[in-house]
Amino acid sequence: MQRPVPVTDAVSQMFRDGLAERGVEELPQQVVIGIDPSTRTAQFASGETLSYDLFVGIPVHRAPDVLAASGLTVNGWVPVDQANLRTQFPGVYALGDVCTGPRNVPKAGIFAESAALVVADEIAAVISGAEPPAPFEGSGVCYAEFGAGLVSKVEVSFLRGERPEAQPYDPSREYALEKRQFGATRRARWFGR
Repeated sequence: MQRPVPVTDAVSQMFRDGLAERGVEELPQQVVIGIDPSTRTAQFASGETLSYDLFVGIPVHRAPDVLAASGLTVNGWVPVDQANLRTQFPGVYALGDVCTGPRNVPKAGIFAESAALVVADEIAAVISGAEPPAPFEGSGVCYAEFGAGLVSKVEVSFLRGERPEAQPYDPSREYALEKRQFGATRRARWFGR
């Protein structure tokens, strides 16, 4: 990635500042092509290696093979309408990690959750004959741990305007509490815990 958390320059800068304050070097031009856990080294596409204490990586996203076998995918992903997440098949919707769109929306759970609300409202409107819901905005709140009990927050919308909009909030203990409450409500609603 050219910059961390590439929503907006302001959001990336918040993370760059946090890394710099902790003496963590950012290598945005390097692409990791392999790791060796036994020697704790990362191999870059350039041929260079770098030792690490903790490797945090995100694997390449892809739709599961079962979707390709179902005929729902095109080039490995389920194409959807940007506004309502409908597929080309009547009554079939896709969201989250399996679909192509909407444009530039990350595959994080908070965006799947907001997409699911649009899909639910869309299905209810179809059944009842009501007006369709407002289009999916790709909106959500993301929290990030900064250590020492501090958490930052970013409120973001990827589709409301011509380009992504984001409001970063500096790390605080207040957002750490908010993040815990956010997680607790989802665990209770989704898993009854």
